[in-house]
Amino acid sequence: MNRTPEMVAQLINDLQDDDEFERAQAAFALGMLGEPAVAPLVKLLAHPERDVRMRAAWSLGVIGQPAIEPLLALADGPDSAARIEAIRVLGVIGEGRALNQLFHGLADSDPHVAHRAASALGKIGDPRAFHPLLTAMLHPSPDVRYAACSALGHLHIADAVAPLEALAASDTSHTSWGATVADAARRAAEEIAAARPRERDDTFERISALLQQENDGA
Repeated sequence: MNRTPEMVAQLINDLQDDDEFERAQAAFALGMLGEPAVAPLVKLLAHPERDVRMRAAWSLGVIGQPAIEPLLALADGPDSAARIEAIRVLGVIGEGRALNQLFHGLADSDPHVAHRAASALGKIGDPRAFHPLLTAMLHPSPDVRYAACSALGHLHIADAVAPLEALAASDTSHTSWGATVADAARRAAEEIAAARPRERDDTFERISALLQQENDGA
């Protein structure tokens, strides 16, 4: 595929076209272009039109690793809207190098950024996010607590079940879109329990065997 600056510029223009088909085609082509398209696509994450931002984000997600460093820089910048978009894409790419920036995002002064960081960590699914997400369950924003619960459900770490069940029993708040934090916590606990049945069975069998050995030796 032609990767000249002129071609990249034309596709960037097409991505902002009024025709939806042109936008979709341009997004696909830019994703296939790879690194030469990264810089102009990152700039589009600040575009005033949501569809353009989303298509640029999709293209960057397809490009993957070559986009990480510019996205990390954007996620650490002064514009909260740009931080949100950058964090969204980092979650899609799922690169471990983004973890520290996403942990930082959990403590962002803008709850929208913290919410997006929690969601991104859930998509990446790295167990190193366990303790930061546990801390995020105490965030003053219900939106962030909801996202932290959902993310913990994706990690499938058994130690999260007890705090999730405790939050489900005590948190009566609603998110900005009307969902309850308690439901998110309950679903996450159930998801973890459903994902680890074999581990629980193995533990039971191992303890039973040990007890049987003790009884046989008595």
